[in-house]
Amino acid sequence: MVIDNAIAMKLGSPLVNLALLETLKSDKIQDEIDLFLPFIAVTIREIDKPIIESVDVQVKLSELFGFRPPISAIKVLMSRAKRRGLLVRENSAFIPIHEKVREWSNGYEGKKEDLNISLDSLKGALVQFTLDRFKKALHLSEAEQLIFRFIEENVSAVISKRAYNRAELNESIKNTDHIIASFISHIHRKEPVLLDHFGRCVKGMLLANYLFFADKINSKKTFEKMSVYLDSPLVIGLMGFNGAQNKQANQEFIDLLKSLQIQVYIFDRTLDEIERLLSAWKSDIGRKFYGRFNTKTLELLRSQGFDEARLDTEIKKLSRTIEGLGIIIKYGFSAKERYQCNEKELEAAIAKNFKKNKNLEHDTICISRVHNSREGRFIKSLSESYSVFVTGNTGLAKFANGYFSKIEYRSSIPVVVSEQWMTIMFWLKRPDIAGRLPTDQIVATAYSLLYTDDKFWDSFISRMEAIQKRGLLSEEDFVVVRWDSDLLRLVHDVSVDVGEDFSEDDVFEIVEAIKAKNEEESKALISEIQTASELALQKEREQSQQILEAERSTNRLLSDRNAALERNVSKFAGYVSNLISGTFCLFVACCFVIATIQGLPPTTIPEEWKLSFIPTAFPRIVLLVTAIWGVASWFFGLDVLKMHKKLKKWLTSKILSFFTT
Repeated sequence: MVIDNAIAMKLGSPLVNLALLETLKSDKIQDEIDLFLPFIAVTIREIDKPIIESVDVQVKLSELFGFRPPISAIKVLMSRAKRRGLLVRENSAFIPIHEKVREWSNGYEGKKEDLNISLDSLKGALVQFTLDRFKKALHLSEAEQLIFRFIEENVSAVISKRAYNRAELNESIKNTDHIIASFISHIHRKEPVLLDHFGRCVKGMLLANYLFFADKINSKKTFEKMSVYLDSPLVIGLMGFNGAQNKQANQEFIDLLKSLQIQVYIFDRTLDEIERLLSAWKSDIGRKFYGRFNTKTLELLRSQGFDEARLDTEIKKLSRTIEGLGIIIKYGFSAKERYQCNEKELEAAIAKNFKKNKNLEHDTICISRVHNSREGRFIKSLSESYSVFVTGNTGLAKFANGYFSKIEYRSSIPVVVSEQWMTIMFWLKRPDIAGRLPTDQIVATAYSLLYTDDKFWDSFISRMEAIQKRGLLSEEDFVVVRWDSDLLRLVHDVSVDVGEDFSEDDVFEIVEAIKAKNEEESKALISEIQTASELALQKEREQSQQILEAERSTNRLLSDRNAALERNVSKFAGYVSNLISGTFCLFVACCFVIATIQGLPPTTIPEEWKLSFIPTAFPRIVLLVTAIWGVASWFFGLDVLKMHKKLKKWLTSKILSFFTT
């Protein structure tokens, strides 16, 4: 079946091709090989020949999707296409079945158009980000090359020949890794849709790599005979000392391995190296000597409260912590002399990947042990019994395996492999667990680049130290700038323009930027403290006012109660006083009546009125008392009403004093 030539992608967009590898995957699969049948179907359509040769498929795959699998892998794919009915074989020739080919093409044209739109938005976002953040203008083609190169360098573990010619980027950009790493960090935090577009490209690159092992892949879903020995940085990352993103990616990686029943180990030498590293951190923090720290590691330790005592605790429980991560610690190793490599030559080989004076004893011994455990066997299949040393350092893997090739040990499964290699081999086995692993790994790589003390950092620090020694930078400013958490980011930002060639003006510009930032932070902190103080003072005032109002309310209530009590007591005292005063007045009146009757002549008084028990002197006594009362009233104002009032007042006072004592 012939299709429109406009659809053909002769060395088209690398990003679109990578994303198509991921997008064209079919759900109708029995194993990993079936994933690639849509690519074979599209390739067969493009070849448009009555007979399909494996070489034709290899060439057209390179043209269409940007990768060139080995002929052995092509033959595996074509055999699977025959089983699925895309091809029939007659006289050793493969003939396409166009109806099946069209079915397995899986909406190629429409998906390609959709991907062009989404990936144009990804490239456009990178162009805009670079302009806004770094004031650098990129063409869309340059943006695509930045993304493609970053994915290729950090994912591709096996492809040795580039499918695309690398375009020359703007010469004014001296640190492209920082630009793309900053962009990935940006979309990871703020634009998840763009990260999904980016993730499709990453997974496409993994699929392209995966095909290089198609002739070795079987249908097994578990690999319990395989033993993985982890490098120290992977374990450090799992423990969270390289940041949350790195920890998440490493944990997903370990979960993938364990889900496939792969045994995960570390050598006792690795345990010792991690313990020495933590001990060095503990010692340096205790002595306040920070010169050997990675800037971001120191910042992370400080932010999480790791002081000398806490690091000592981490060291003491290190074995339990590692075992709690699902990692078995392998103590001791009995090397078989017959299969022992020359460790001095191995160390010299891997030293090319590191700076001078780097202690390579741990790497050398661990790699040597893994090689020795294979006993000279050439491992050809993932299902065999063997060990590998897994590292995040692709350079270490390259130089170590190069050494073993020189001594005539060439195995399809290398002695040293990278995380990326392991991901390529196994992530499709458990997509339910490892579906996001490729994207998370590339994001973790981006953050790692942002936080790495690299050649640009070393160059800047050397320049700043030279300026400080010449007296052009004060000791105080040097210390403030040297350990500022933003210094590494600013150094990388400036390196985009100048590379490693930092001038004195560049150094002073960064110093002033950090001092200005610290001043702004100080002002913001002071303002925050003032605001907090004012809020606290206002709150105290409000609380005091509330307390005062409560006290006033209580006082008013007590006052009202006291007033009511006084009224009731006064009323009661008035009743008592009235009773006493009335009784007294009645008594006086009776005395006057009796005295008057007694003073009359006896003959005038009726017999029944005569009171024989009253003494005859009674009238005179009453007269005398009345005279005295009258004189006292005249001189002292003493009368019954005043006596009544005084009695009432006295009674009120006495009764109230009873309630208050």
